[in-house]
Amino acid sequence: MRCGMHLKVGSWRRLPLRTFLLDSSPKSAGRRIKSHSRSLATVSHASRHDETCDLCIVGGGIVGTALACGLAATPTASSLKITLIEAGDLYKPLNAVAGVHSNRVVSLTPTSAEFLRKINAWDRIDPERKAPYQKMKVWDAIGHGHISFDATAIDSPDLAYIVENSHLQAALADRLRSLDGAISVRNRAKVASITGATDSNGATEWPTVHLEDGSIIRTRLLVGADGANSKVRTFANIDSQGWDYKQSGLVATLDVEGEVDNDTAWQRFLPSGPVALLPLGRGKSSLVWSLPPDMAKRLTSLPPSDFVQILNAAFSSPYQDVEFLFSQISPEGKPQVDFTEEVAWGRGRAAEYDPQLTPVPPTVLNVRDGSRACFPLRIRNSERYIKNRIALIGDAAHTIHPLAGQGLNLGLADSESLTKAITHALRTGQDIGNIHALEPYARDRIVPTLAMLGGVDALWHLFGTDNAIVSWVRSSGLNMFDKLSGVKNMIMRFAQGAF
Repeated sequence: MRCGMHLKVGSWRRLPLRTFLLDSSPKSAGRRIKSHSRSLATVSHASRHDETCDLCIVGGGIVGTALACGLAATPTASSLKITLIEAGDLYKPLNAVAGVHSNRVVSLTPTSAEFLRKINAWDRIDPERKAPYQKMKVWDAIGHGHISFDATAIDSPDLAYIVENSHLQAALADRLRSLDGAISVRNRAKVASITGATDSNGATEWPTVHLEDGSIIRTRLLVGADGANSKVRTFANIDSQGWDYKQSGLVATLDVEGEVDNDTAWQRFLPSGPVALLPLGRGKSSLVWSLPPDMAKRLTSLPPSDFVQILNAAFSSPYQDVEFLFSQISPEGKPQVDFTEEVAWGRGRAAEYDPQLTPVPPTVLNVRDGSRACFPLRIRNSERYIKNRIALIGDAAHTIHPLAGQGLNLGLADSESLTKAITHALRTGQDIGNIHALEPYARDRIVPTLAMLGGVDALWHLFGTDNAIVSWVRSSGLNMFDKLSGVKNMIMRFAQGAF
């Protein structure tokens, strides 16, 4: 496998579903508790920094905080003693400036938005920072294949919403504040270690989280929402399988021509990686561009005017022109030719270019200062999402390529599903940390997550080549699917959150 691993996503599908669920043998079953109202809030400790709780969430990012808010919003679970641990500053001031957008955004499906609404977080986001879009256009840079999606075809007002990560996180933090201490938040608290006896099925006793300040938290259920390098997953001895794509994601905030309605998401597949333009409102868009790491680094250092030129070429010029411009960037990010002249010449050479066959996105006018940044791209999936007294959600459980914009949506679906599983356990008098209480969450999330991971990985490999035969096949396939309205509608419903 790449980077020392040879496992393919398809091999996840060949594994029996039971391998992703905890062994449910009788010896691993715990005692049922008498009532969901059994809480541990009154337990006393030798140190005021020590704590015993029903549920401890490690990771106060969007997914972990959404789980805490989701449980707090559920009457059945509101009696639980919940602790949320965040290494960073969960309450960091937003310091939003009108007209200035962060370079890290997410595309939230209507299903994700509805979950955020249920937990009283969605309406806390400034409406100006929730940019809905109704259409999406995708096309191939090598062939003439293209496909378009329109929310009106499935009687939906919007396909999705582009929201800045920072504003979504701030909305969830504001919701936490409104709970008047119902959630015990350990802010700017780093986990030093996690201890507790374990076996192949997970923890045989309540896990204990040790913080760097010396505090100790003992918990009935430990939830890992602590990202790709999860300490909770390591403690549980759960393998994470996958590979690096040997690509980086280049993000930036852009000014685009404002004379057109900015209600469409645009994505062009280049052999070097897909480039996407996501609407932030009239005259503004967010960029996500997958590139080889060295080229991403060079483009990050390229002068703004030249970056704008090559970006516009990436969306509209023949790929050979884009390749040539790539070759004319020095390792230090300096242009070796006049990019403006070269791009103009390339467009003139492609005079036969037919806008009826190929989408035409808004022209990029400017890249905001300091907004360009890169991050590595990889795919990962944990062999299990649960063990006894352990549950993984979000990036701690799985990581996906951003080309479909589904990473955070999968994480929020995890939070909602685990909330339902815990609520059901409480209503039926189960121990929320026992494997039998957690299995509904694992069953609910494994299949749709594997489907999304496998589908996105297949798309990346399919479009990551300029082979003439492959290009013809995929372009023909895109054009065929574009004419099959029923299939397109099914894809849109699936992408909107029907997973």
